[in-house]
Amino acid sequence: MEKIGVECWDGPPVAVLWDQSLVWGLLCIETLSKLGVPFEPLSAHHICEDRLEGFRVLVVPGGWAAHKVRVLGETGRLKIAEFIDGRGSYLGFCGGAGLALSSPPALYLAPIRRMPMSERLPSASGQIYVSGTISHPIWKGIASEIPVSIWWPSQFQFEPGCKAACLASYSFPGTGFQVADLRVCDMDEGYRWGELEKEYGVNLDPARIQGHPAIIEIERGMGRLVLSYAHLDTPGDLWGNRLFLNILNYLNETSRNSGLESSARPSVSGKRTETSFLRLETASPAAVTGIHPGVAAAKQAAADLIAFGEANLLWNWRKPWLLNWKRGIRGLEYGSLYVMLSCMADLERRSATAREQESGQAVDIPGWSKTAHELEARTLEFCALAKRLLFEEKIATQTGTVRKLGKVNERVDPLRSALFGNRMNHGGLCGTLFDLIDRMLLDLIRH
Repeated sequence: MEKIGVECWDGPPVAVLWDQSLVWGLLCIETLSKLGVPFEPLSAHHICEDRLEGFRVLVVPGGWAAHKVRVLGETGRLKIAEFIDGRGSYLGFCGGAGLALSSPPALYLAPIRRMPMSERLPSASGQIYVSGTISHPIWKGIASEIPVSIWWPSQFQFEPGCKAACLASYSFPGTGFQVADLRVCDMDEGYRWGELEKEYGVNLDPARIQGHPAIIEIERGMGRLVLSYAHLDTPGDLWGNRLFLNILNYLNETSRNSGLESSARPSVSGKRTETSFLRLETASPAAVTGIHPGVAAAKQAAADLIAFGEANLLWNWRKPWLLNWKRGIRGLEYGSLYVMLSCMADLERRSATAREQESGQAVDIPGWSKTAHELEARTLEFCALAKRLLFEEKIATQTGTVRKLGKVNERVDPLRSALFGNRMNHGGLCGTLFDLIDRMLLDLIRH
């Protein structure tokens, strides 16, 4: 990875809300590590126990806002609100930005709503250029127009009289930008988007997002929030990552100048390093040295599921951590499962090696063996049913359009319900499995 600008971090550790961030949390801490920003991942339980005290900045990665609201509860919501009101800063990306808004499900931290689905561009992903408010300190040393990444964002809708400041707005699509499964660079100029939107049943025209705010700032109490639907934490995004660092420096300095002193404890990462949290081996068999057999078996089952999808032409790798999937199936969940289990296996192996070097013996995380066996059982069950579902969905596409939600046929519908529930934000077996992986990854990262 290239070095990111000339700015460096000299502040205390930042807090990262870990729960229900999943692969987006891994991306965020990967980039924080590369930027040399020390961090401490906190669970919703930690926040409810007042562990935010002593931090200046809370970073909230992407992920479904509904699941974050569920685990935080009213106590967590109040603790975060008190943190901001008392001079703290909140930086949210995508789902973490939406979490702070006033459209349910949310924490109602800012008087801003999500734009209705019928008006926004919900299926956009990839590189897009943003135009910055260059008079703002976060744009120091950065060009006025830069490429960043977005991954299926919502959009802001301001309430009358809202005093939020726009720090960046969307400009034009970049390399590999997609709407649904369509690469915009492959479309003829002036393509008749209206016809495609009728066929797809969703807004697709990239012009819908042009000029809309991508990053905003709003003051609350004695603190402030910076909310970004642009994923500035996407690993390897040179300019987005540099803007991420500038925002952190700005928020840290603002909190320090307002009198908020930090007493944060030693952090997981304290210097710029080439160590990666995302060592993915998409084409290699699962290594087992230093890994609990249950974790190794779960990773292998997920790898077999990915291979099954590739063999059936259902997806390919778009990024080392992201699938590009066929329309109508849940590629994000399947890819995230493999990525998280791969990272878990690698983190466990490195953690075991480090503990053995320090103590002369491998010391297990309390309860890890029992949890790893549960992980194995749930992953194997999930992957077996997922293969059946994917095969039935593939057949169904030959006779008509298949969408992620809604009825398809008597074979697809019960499998979908069991695996994901009946909402876009995953439930069912997937929700239970992801909750388990979420807790296990946090244990590993904190150890």
